[in-house]
Amino acid sequence: MGEHSYVTAVSADGRYFEDQHGAPLLVLGDSPWAGPARWSPSQAELYFADREAHGFNASIVSLIGSRANGGPDDDGRTADGILPFADGDVTRWNEPYWQRIDAIVGSACAHENTLFLYPIDGWTAGTAFRDATLEDARRFGAMVAERYARFPNIVWMTGGDHFPHDLPDRHDSPREHDEKFEQVLLGIRDTGDTRPFSVQLGYPASVSTDSPRWEPYADFNFVYTYLPTYRAVLDGYARDRRPALLMEANYEGENNLPGTPVTDDEVLRRQMGWALTSGSPGYFYGSDDWELHPGWESRLDTAAVEQLARLREFFASLPWWQLVPDESADVIVDGRGEPVGSDDEVGVMADDHVTAARAGDTLVAYVPTARTLTLAASAGTASWVDPADATAPPVEAAVDPSGEISTPGANSAGGQDWLLVVAVGST
Repeated sequence: MGEHSYVTAVSADGRYFEDQHGAPLLVLGDSPWAGPARWSPSQAELYFADREAHGFNASIVSLIGSRANGGPDDDGRTADGILPFADGDVTRWNEPYWQRIDAIVGSACAHENTLFLYPIDGWTAGTAFRDATLEDARRFGAMVAERYARFPNIVWMTGGDHFPHDLPDRHDSPREHDEKFEQVLLGIRDTGDTRPFSVQLGYPASVSTDSPRWEPYADFNFVYTYLPTYRAVLDGYARDRRPALLMEANYEGENNLPGTPVTDDEVLRRQMGWALTSGSPGYFYGSDDWELHPGWESRLDTAAVEQLARLREFFASLPWWQLVPDESADVIVDGRGEPVGSDDEVGVMADDHVTAARAGDTLVAYVPTARTLTLAASAGTASWVDPADATAPPVEAAVDPSGEISTPGANSAGGQDWLLVVAVGST
């Protein structure tokens, strides 16, 4: 465990996460929301071992189950019938349930996986916590923090498809949900626990600090979008000095924005490529197995999982924490296409904008479709990296005397998307 790295703090410049040793940590997460309610200890071990083997180092999970977050029942019971609370009282814990949670958190820790953990969420607030008083919620938060203080692999979360009353246009969530969320967090902080915290708001696009109520509490922005991912990430990045982490977008095998195609490998590559070249310090994948449907074990290792793991490995080989979004024409003079606006509701595959980020003399761009770009005279050597196989040797890019450079055809997955790496000023 001493050699493992977990998300433990926000960097001094507010742009990325650091591990317990103070080193930058690039997040690649999965979203098995229902895990604590669905997994046996051996299933949790299988899941976390598999994700570690593929380079994943984080997971979104709800501490208490409900039908809406993928659990078996609204009373929080596990798949084998263990209830979390005695007589529904959130301050009277049923020890076998919490021993199960101990084993799951321990398994994640052993496999270098940081849990972005929801003690209460937008679904349990009205189910398992329906009858809890604000005092009960605060005591529950303290109890959770005290029990899991010994684990270094926890980031605190709340919300989940949450539309508080200070958001424009949508006011779907009962006011008491915010009150209970807040009391759980205050209970955690009462114990002296200072681990990072954020809140997940609503779809089709949001960042945590959209809500004035939650802005003072959020240590980082949970970026949530079903639209071209760069837009929400760039908006969060420009807002203030907090990490703008893309934590939920379209899940593999689902169709979360009406009228758009079911999410496949190319959509997932776009979402991640756009995010990591727009300021996000990582990316969270999800699949339609977030409810852990029967047989989920045989569906863990999709082609997308392999591709995203290699894409993370490519970015991890760079000084990624120094990458700054570059929306200028200083290096890529022409051919990027127009970015979507903050209010445009278009699907991922309906947009083809090229995003870029720069660290010193290195520029990395995500190019989602076949095209010809024009580079500035100051641009030096360039190469293409296959985002479907990003650890393969790069393809040398031919730049003509006018600065034009064209994508090299189909990538290894048959798509037209590529990463362009430019060594600015080199020859």
